Amino acid sequence: MKTTPLALTFCLAARLAAADDITTLDGQQFKNVRDVAVKPKGLFFVVGDKSELKGVTVPVTNLPPDIQEKYHCDGYSQGMLAARYNEVVYLSKSMAFSLDQLDAAKKKAKAEGKLIGFILVWDDFFEPSRPMGDYSNNALAHFYDVFHNNLVLVFVSHERELASVPDAVKQGFNGPDEGGYAPSMAVVTSDCSHYVCEVPYGKKDFAGREAIFRQKIAFIKKHLADSANE
Repeated sequence: MKTTPLALTFCLAARLAAADDITTLDGQQFKNVRDVAVKPKGLFFVVGDKSELKGVTVPVTNLPPDIQEKYHCDGYSQGMLAARYNEVVYLSKSMAFSLDQLDAAKKKAKAEGKLIGFILVWDDFFEPSRPMGDYSNNALAHFYDVFHNNLVLVFVSHERELASVPDAVKQGFNGPDEGGYAPSMAVVTSDCSHYVCEVPYGKKDFAGREAIFRQKIAFIKKHLADSANE
């Protein structure tokens, strides 16, 4: 069917009407953004006019809550998407706080209004891994992709540190949801005084882990919402 000039005008008007303005947390302003899409590295959109269009990607951590909600691009959603791209994650112990850096982790969590996720690991997990793969090292890459934007992460060595974690963390690691496999993650409040939930390794395949992650993310969000209303 042939497209008429009137139809083209209508489509252009509708597209312009849907354009939005975005101001990032660090003060950058983007006018009349369009073609918005959630990408593994953040929220992508196009700005400019016909003579000079430019694609921009803003990390979700630099977006205010109302923009994250509008475009369904909070850190968890982006993490889920990043994991599905299955890119290599070069796992290293420096990607999270260590247990002897716990005071710094608490300070960061309090300042950013986040919970702390203590991830139980073995030393041999730290190698290049893909989140969609089987086996524990790949599961750790999956944990990292999904949770590092929204939680302050602390790695706990199964070999050396299991008995040294705060009591709230022990409640998760020793509880019925832990499942007996690593990696697993105990989520606690920023001061480590209260246990929130345990995120187990669960089923060893990607789809099984993803389903568990979605359930636990919903629980974490509800906990934060309830805490904010107290």
